[in-house]
Amino acid sequence: MKEIRRRAIIIGDSTNNTLSVVRSLGEAHIDQILILKCDEDICFVSKSKYLKKSKTYHIQKIEECLSILQQLRDNKWIQYIICSFDEAAVFIDSQESELSPYYKTPARGKHIGGLFNKDAQCKLAEECGLTVPKSINFHRSDRFEDLYVKYPILLKPLNSTKGEKGDIHICQNRSEVQDALDKESHCSDFIVQEFIDKEYELDCIGVRTEKEVYIAGAVRKIRHYPWLVGAGAYGLFKPIQELDIDVHGVSHFLERSNYYGPFSVEFLHKDNKNYFMEVNFRNEGLAYAATVAGANLHALYLTPDMEIDKNKVHEVYMMNYSLDFLYVKDGTISLWTWIRDFLRTKCFININFKDLNPVLCYYKCKFRQKLHS
Repeated sequence: MKEIRRRAIIIGDSTNNTLSVVRSLGEAHIDQILILKCDEDICFVSKSKYLKKSKTYHIQKIEECLSILQQLRDNKWIQYIICSFDEAAVFIDSQESELSPYYKTPARGKHIGGLFNKDAQCKLAEECGLTVPKSINFHRSDRFEDLYVKYPILLKPLNSTKGEKGDIHICQNRSEVQDALDKESHCSDFIVQEFIDKEYELDCIGVRTEKEVYIAGAVRKIRHYPWLVGAGAYGLFKPIQELDIDVHGVSHFLERSNYYGPFSVEFLHKDNKNYFMEVNFRNEGLAYAATVAGANLHALYLTPDMEIDKNKVHEVYMMNYSLDFLYVKDGTISLWTWIRDFLRTKCFININFKDLNPVLCYYKCKFRQKLHS
């Protein structure tokens, strides 16, 4: 009997989100093809040693991936599309009917659709039994005075593809809301949310396969930059059995959403409650922490007969050192504290001593840019 061959087609940008899936699949010796959007970014991801024997395509606009996917149709393979940034996830969702006859697409021929909208996510999360902060939709042209809100509030883009990290604001009063809205931004639709003064943030890492929704664990963020609203800079990945996460509620959410593939769910923890914030319907950089901890979710997705020994999934400290070192530079933590944390870290999001070429390429390009500026 002829062996079924499987491979991943990653549609990513030149970020750690993409690098995490490339490395996880490479370590599991799984075939992969990369379609890399890097019009302005340094295309450092393509330098990974795990792509030496793989095809890599460079695109400048996300729409260009469609013609490449048409060329890559091949009935000798079962091919899984994995997206690692929001723009790709939204675009592939819009092409489900065309792509699903030839590929294992994220929605298997259906659509995720409105769930890229944070308000729709919050409503579905409530239906699935998850605890959700109170929230209201707001358009930039509306009168904020007409909304009844209790300060402080969190103001953030309604749809992450139409906003940036800089569009996320914590506002203590009406004046701060106006200051936030006056900042230059292309974001027009926001969600105004009850601000949870969290004890810490949890980033749950999981995958939905044909068999199950499996959450390996979560990164408990110890530091993230910028403070309160930024990306994870330093944290501890803990196995799911050590965390009080409503796994049933999350699984129900994923099943209702039609989504398959790697995902993450963000919670804020306060007073023994985990407040749902959002689901990312794509791979993210912190997913590599699960791989280092003994749960290679990307390999699990492409290998239906694979089983992860859940008893062997263990705690792992993770760090994005380039972000985290900013806390030393601004004096928030001491150099000795940072060195201690660095030395106990086993998962570095941006550097990997088994795969150094991407980070070397990144800094070489940055150095050349400084020389010519």
